[in-house]
Amino acid sequence: MTVEAQVEQRLREALPPACHFWPYLRAVPLPDQDPVELLVEWQAGRCAACGHPHHQDVVVDHAHESGLVRGLLCAVCNNAEGIAPPRHPRWFRYRTLPPTVILGIQITYGKAVRKRLDQLLADAQQPSAPR
Repeated sequence: MTVEAQVEQRLREALPPACHFWPYLRAVPLPDQDPVELLVEWQAGRCAACGHPHHQDVVVDHAHESGLVRGLLCAVCNNAEGIAPPRHPRWFRYRTLPPTVILGIQITYGKAVRKRLDQLLADAQQPSAPR
């Protein structure tokens, strides 16, 4: 088998993004539900692509063409997504069905959203006070 054939086989066998395996309660958010809060809560500190905790290196992934947020990625996956060819199996699946589409929400990326996400992520990382 040639090197090119091996590469093509690996690309065909690429796993879907981790978020495609996560359970979700409903496809349509409640009208009074903050979509940014819903995204952060559903992702639960995990990268949408690899599923590993993203800790401090969380990146708000968004489509540059539309300006819409797709999900939260770790820095490693965000870099990989940025350089992956358009039809790469994992990233094609992620771009087609990102967390925001799975959750039925639409968030336009901007300073206000970035600030809100930073606030929610900081709150999520704070240890809860003992009761």
